[in-house]
Amino acid sequence: MELILLSSAVVLIGLGLGWWLYGKQPAKQAEDPDVLERLPADIFVLLKNKYYVDELYAALFVKPLIDGSTTILWHGVDQGVIDAAVNDSADAARHISDTARHMQSGNLRSYAGWIAAGGAVVIAYMVWMGVR
Repeated sequence: MELILLSSAVVLIGLGLGWWLYGKQPAKQAEDPDVLERLPADIFVLLKNKYYVDELYAALFVKPLIDGSTTILWHGVDQGVIDAAVNDSADAARHISDTARHMQSGNLRSYAGWIAAGGAVVIAYMVWMGVR
């Protein structure tokens, strides 16, 4: 019941204010575009700033959304996961290629040694599997 009375009072105040500003002298409205300046200064500032709805919306929704997306999506997901995965895979590829490059010395004895070591590993594995 109180909400009905409150909303009715707001409607009546709005109608009275509209009539006071625009209804008494409709011809003067065309000559005086700033008819709202006749209101008290506090009310004029409130109306001019559109009840501060834009500022409230920005403070409640826009700023937290931007801050959250910056912190979580950009720093957390993009830099922490995606960029880290790309950078770590590049570092791993560089490390593996450096290791493989050092194994290729151009020395025929070195190559023969690697082949002999690989053959020994294969034979040891086959013997170990045969014993089991």
